[in-house]
Amino acid sequence: MIRPFGARRRLLAAGSLTVLTLLAGALPSTALAQGAYPDKPITIVVPFSPGSATDTSARIIAEKLGPRLNVPVVIENKPGASGTIGASFVARAQPDGYTLILTSSSTHSATPALFRKLPFDPTGDFTHVVRIATIPMMLVVREDAPYKSLQELVKATQAKPLNYAYGSPTSQIAGATFNTVAGAAANGVPYKSQPPAVTDLLGGHVDYLFADLSVVTSFMQAGKLRGLAYTGHARAKEFPTVPTLSELGYQKFDLVVWVGVAVPAKTPDAIAQKLNQEVTAILREPDVLQRFESLGMQVSPNTLAEHQAFAQSQRQVWTQRAVDAKIEPQ
Repeated sequence: MIRPFGARRRLLAAGSLTVLTLLAGALPSTALAQGAYPDKPITIVVPFSPGSATDTSARIIAEKLGPRLNVPVVIENKPGASGTIGASFVARAQPDGYTLILTSSSTHSATPALFRKLPFDPTGDFTHVVRIATIPMMLVVREDAPYKSLQELVKATQAKPLNYAYGSPTSQIAGATFNTVAGAAANGVPYKSQPPAVTDLLGGHVDYLFADLSVVTSFMQAGKLRGLAYTGHARAKEFPTVPTLSELGYQKFDLVVWVGVAVPAKTPDAIAQKLNQEVTAILREPDVLQRFESLGMQVSPNTLAEHQAFAQSQRQVWTQRAVDAKIEPQ
């Protein structure tokens, strides 16, 4: 039977609609949703207090990321338990690209060595999106401290054990590693984060501190703290008179802090790639580079695959440093 032209046209249209519907049903739902990402506010969780290197990094990134994605980007500080509270929160969050975390060597490299059982897997529960920067540490004392050089500080610890503060897993491992390589006798005093550790150092309650350069830069520039040694491979541009640990003969001390961005595991790869591209573009902006450099942070973005591998390798490095320093996991 020959159908009228109009009937045939309606039949073809109906058939096309059926094919499109079947194709849509065959596509993963995430693939359909990614075209609209993002369409609501994004939260960046910082697992440490305001003023920490991760917090500073998050605020610089958030300021630029919001306008680029045309959605609000909110910072949420969730400090406590050496950063594990905030990291656990993000590990359990929906893997939809709307909850990010500012990762660091504290939360995702050092904690596996310091805790017998973590409420999250630093690599398995996250997709590590991009590295923001590496951050050499500075060993600082009060400006009025009697130690004018690192050698004098080490000699003083051998006469009578001193107290060093640490406000993060990385600064704990750094302090213990220094004791090992320098033969120093000092007791570690824990703090919830680095800023309150600096406060107690200024108040005379502890004798010295290994801290991210970004945390102590303003105090050094104000003449309140004095640097005795720097963990970078070269001297800090802002403090060229402070020698590196390597220059002072401690070549085995090569710990460098890092910060990055991660999302919960199973976040769609297209979203992770988009975030990597956006953050990398932000880190190439001259004013952003200047802001990080002024804080002693060395901008070093990498690809998604590179950062996944980097996070895994750093976990192994920091764990080994803790073992070498004979730190017993809690």
